[in-house]
Amino acid sequence: MMTVYSAPNTRAIRVIWVLQEIGAKAEIRSMPYPPRQHAPDYFAVNPTGMVPLLIDGEVRLGESMAICDYLATKHGSPLVVPTDDPERPQFLQWLWYGESTLMTPLSRLNIVRRVEHKTPEVDALIAGARDHVAERLEMLEERLEGREFLAAGRLTLADVSVSYPLHLVGMLGLDNLLGPRAVAYHERLRARPAYQRALAVA
Repeated sequence: MMTVYSAPNTRAIRVIWVLQEIGAKAEIRSMPYPPRQHAPDYFAVNPTGMVPLLIDGEVRLGESMAICDYLATKHGSPLVVPTDDPERPQFLQWLWYGESTLMTPLSRLNIVRRVEHKTPEVDALIAGARDHVAERLEMLEERLEGREFLAAGRLTLADVSVSYPLHLVGMLGLDNLLGPRAVAYHERLRARPAYQRALAVA
């Protein structure tokens, strides 16, 4: 059986959600966050100390969207848009938007907000990162006009990718940056039975 190492409120939720959507079985080993501090034995399994980690026989993967792609492709899931589908380019665009375009400024903001001794320079960094997040969310709001999902008219890995940074937006108290379409979109994703099952075990 496959094994997935996870921790609460991390990108591992993507992997567990995909497992639930495709009906694949895996042993979920959830650890306190961050594992590198609270689960030192995990370094023997994964030298980076990061989650998620998938072990499937000889296959070991540690990037959340690589794991999701591997699982969905292995099981022939429609979560992956085929190469001959005209929606394939947009599928790829929004899959990487979630992990790069949107996630990068969110990660930066998450880091600089933790600086204990605020200075004008730190405040400027926070404001700049927040503005970048707002700009990137406007792109999502535009894409969702007239759409329930980001590509191919159905749930795909593009939506799985974007779901985590939207979760992080809420964790950082930035919900006011979301437009109404993005709010409704995120609520639709979270309401899926597979997502709810994933939350229960992640």
